[in-house]
Amino acid sequence: MALGVLLAQLAATVRSPAGAESLSSLRARREAARSRHAQLASQIDVMRASDAQLMSAVQSLTKEVDVQAASVDAARLALRAAMVAADAAGARLSATRGRIAVLRGAVIQRAVSEYVEPASASAFSELVSSRNLDDATRRRQLMSEVDGRSLDVLDELRAARDDLVVEQAELNKAQALASDRRRAAEAHLADLGGALAAKDRLASALHDRITAFQAEADAVAAQDANLSSLIRARQVPVYVFPGGGGSVAGKVSGAGLMWPASGPITSPFGYRWGRLHSGIDIGAPYGAPIRAAKAGHVIFSGQMRGYGNVVVVDHGGGFSTLYAHESSLVAGDGADVAQGQLIGYCGATGDATGPHLHFETRVNATPEDPMRYLP
Repeated sequence: MALGVLLAQLAATVRSPAGAESLSSLRARREAARSRHAQLASQIDVMRASDAQLMSAVQSLTKEVDVQAASVDAARLALRAAMVAADAAGARLSATRGRIAVLRGAVIQRAVSEYVEPASASAFSELVSSRNLDDATRRRQLMSEVDGRSLDVLDELRAARDDLVVEQAELNKAQALASDRRRAAEAHLADLGGALAAKDRLASALHDRITAFQAEADAVAAQDANLSSLIRARQVPVYVFPGGGGSVAGKVSGAGLMWPASGPITSPFGYRWGRLHSGIDIGAPYGAPIRAAKAGHVIFSGQMRGYGNVVVVDHGGGFSTLYAHESSLVAGDGADVAQGQLIGYCGATGDATGPHLHFETRVNATPEDPMRYLP
């Protein structure tokens, strides 16, 4: 399915009744639509995409790259903030541990002082026999043996330990948040890399197409006078196919033409990129059959600058058709061909970035839009 049709369907899906959804829901749908749009753009078949579709895909991916780059920047800022918070929590935890060490030292020093000058020998004996500073008996003993200043130190030590528990939890939380933010930043960076790769691929393809288009247009313009003279010199007023026609495959227009090949129109007739495109490009694959759009007489079959392998068929009355970039020619110079008869195979000779048929209709040797004559 063509990218334009898919995007039109996508646009239809984001329409909803007024007031039926919350703002956050609408934003989520918008982001989903944007992501789907970019995904479709990245998957476009360059060879079968039209000029307009290819340019639209590049523009879409350019916007996606901008969005992803902003997401990466935001994720990096969030990660930086989370790491600062984690560092701060770690610093507070280290400070509390240092404070606890100092307080423990003060308690031990107080115990040593009591040992040197015991207030109660029996009580201190029980004190020093305890191996655990947190032991309830030791706390009671200390409370009975030390003065008010010592009690303050113990209270401060207990508060510091409580702070230690809280700050350790805060550090764990900050570190987990930083880890989540790091993963988010890496995911956004991966998305950006994918969008950049897709954009670069399509932008390169678009540049190649523009370059080939301009080269072909310049070559055709340079030899247009010679081509026009050749067509005028070899045309006949009215052409009648010997033997009366032949089999016709495909629908025939009111002007008497059928499609010369099967495929989408990848480049229409007209001006763009500073040049006149004197025909239409039909995105047929390499080796696809090319058939005469109408019965006529081959007035040129060979190589021509810009066109590559080309066949020009005169249909009489000043009307002719041209088939360019063929991989190989079937109809020879001077041959009579029936409508629908095989005259060559699709290729990419001359100035072309990929296989397609460049098809022209000329009236009195002047190019006109083939879509006016095709069914």
